Amino acid sequence: MALDEALLLVAKNPCLRLYRWSAPAATFGYAQRLADVRLRVGALPLVRRWTGGGIVFHGADLTLALAVPAGVEICRKNSGDIYHEIHRALLRGVREFIPNARLAEPSDCLAGPACFEAPALHDLISSGVKICGGALRRSRRGILYQGSLHIKQTDRAGAIAHALSEVAGPLLQTLPVEEAASSLETEKYGSSVWNELR
Repeated sequence: MALDEALLLVAKNPCLRLYRWSAPAATFGYAQRLADVRLRVGALPLVRRWTGGGIVFHGADLTLALAVPAGVEICRKNSGDIYHEIHRALLRGVREFIPNARLAEPSDCLAGPACFEAPALHDLISSGVKICGGALRRSRRGILYQGSLHIKQTDRAGAIAHALSEVAGPLLQTLPVEEAASSLETEKYGSSVWNELR
């Protein structure tokens, strides 16, 4: 989570980070209560995200962090339109290997604390199952999108990056963020104060 946020702190151009998890873990949205989340996830390693959204169980997913600095066209849109545009672009990339994927419509939406049990408008769905959800955070520096894509294919990062570049513009896929991330990890994400915020 520190690396994801650090992307937005240092990016001068849109930047994408795609990663997988070395072991099962869970993340939860900024506004969620830790006690409620802990009841759902048990003993899994757990960290609060800077973005919103529900509980996400990681381990088999491809996790995405898209940092778009202020000044890029998409940052001028409202959050709902940004989310829609990002997921519409992801859909184009995902359809190369999941042809029946589609955007969630109002009739697909459900409420709930766990992200993949509760499709939201414009999430990605395949055969009635949510396969991609995400959350946004806006700041004066721009927007950070964090998403989770449930795909088994491990060689699809190029298709995903190409699709997102259509929304955000040319993407940097490497950026020296270690120093900013290290500070965030120590002072924020590794801190019980942050994770026990609510």
